[in-house]
Amino acid sequence: MSKLRIKISLQLFLAIIISFFVSLVVLGMALNCVSRINVVLDIEHRSPIFIIAIFVTVFVISVGIFAFTFFLIINRKIKYLKYISQQVKDITHEGFGSKIEIRGNDEISDLCLNINIMSQELKSKFDYEREIENSKSELICDVSHDLRTPLTSIKGYLQLLKDKQYKTLEELETYINIAFGRTEMLEDLIENLFEYTKLQGKDINLNYKRLCLNDIVRQIVLDYGPLFDKDRLNLQTSIPNDKYFVKIDPEIYVRVIGNLLGNALKYSLKPGNVSVSLCAENNGVKMTITNRANSIDSESLAHLFDRFYRLEKSRSKETGGTGLGLAIAKSIVELHGGSIWAETQNETLSFNVWQPLS
Repeated sequence: MSKLRIKISLQLFLAIIISFFVSLVVLGMALNCVSRINVVLDIEHRSPIFIIAIFVTVFVISVGIFAFTFFLIINRKIKYLKYISQQVKDITHEGFGSKIEIRGNDEISDLCLNINIMSQELKSKFDYEREIENSKSELICDVSHDLRTPLTSIKGYLQLLKDKQYKTLEELETYINIAFGRTEMLEDLIENLFEYTKLQGKDINLNYKRLCLNDIVRQIVLDYGPLFDKDRLNLQTSIPNDKYFVKIDPEIYVRVIGNLLGNALKYSLKPGNVSVSLCAENNGVKMTITNRANSIDSESLAHLFDRFYRLEKSRSKETGGTGLGLAIAKSIVELHGGSIWAETQNETLSFNVWQPLS
C-alpha cells in the first residue's frame, strides 16, 4: 500500500512539474508580447494601471494554463480511480464476482488485480455458503419426510395396543413385531443420517493406513456369505493373486463394501448370483459388484447416489432401506480420492469403485 501511495504522489508531483513548466512557457511568451507592446507604445501611453492590468491578465492566463494542463494530465487517473471506487462499492453490495477492468501495468493495476481476486474469492465463498444453506434446508425436509413415515406407523400400532384392538395373542405379537421393526428402521435412519452428516463436514479426520484391498474384500465377503445363502443368492468372487495396496481408513472404508453388498442383498432378483471382482485399472484398482436387478433407466441411474433416493418406495419399506447407503458410500470413496459409479445392462446392475494404488 505504501508503494501505491508513493507511486501516486510521484505521478501528482510529475503532473505539477509539467503543468508548471507549461505555464512558465506560456508566461514567458506572454511577457515577450508585453515587452514588444511596451516598445511600440509611447511612454505617454504607458500608465501604471495599464501595466498592472497586463501583468494580472498574463498571471491569470498562466494560472489557467497551469490548472488546465494539470487537469488534463490527471483527469484520466481520476476517472479510473472513480471507476475503481464505484466497482468496489458494487462488490460490497453483494456484487461478488464482478471484475474491474485493468489498465496499464503499475501499482494501480496490481491493486485492481487483487480486488478482482478478492471479488472472485468472495463469490466462491458466498456460493458455497448458499449451497450449504440450501443443502441444509433440503436435508431437513428429506429427514422430516422420512422420519414421519415410521413414526406414524409406530404410533398407529401403539394406539391399537393401547386401545386393545386385537383379538388374539398372535395378533398382539404381530402388532408388537411390526412396531419393533419400524423402530429399528428409525434407528438405522438416524445412524445413517448421523454418519452422512459427519462425512459432509470439513473437519473429519481420516486415519490412513496402507492396506491390501484383496484381504479386506475377502474378509467382508466371507462375513456376508451366510446372509446371501439364506436369501438364495450365490456370492461369487474373482480376486486375483496380485495384491493391490491402497491408502485408506479401514474403519470407514469397509462401510463402502458393506453398503454395496447390503444393497445387492436387498434388491437382487432371487434366486440369483452376486459377483465381486477386483482388477487393476488406470494406476488404481477397480472393485465391481454385480447382481441381477430390475431394469433401471438412465435418469434413475444418475440419481442412485443422491441422498434419500429410492427406486421403489414400496420395496424400500419392505427391505428397510433408508436411501442413504449409496450416498454414504460415495462420500467415503471421494474422501479417499476415488470414484464410484453404476452401470446397467438388461437385468444386470454393476457398482464400480476405483481407488488409486498406494
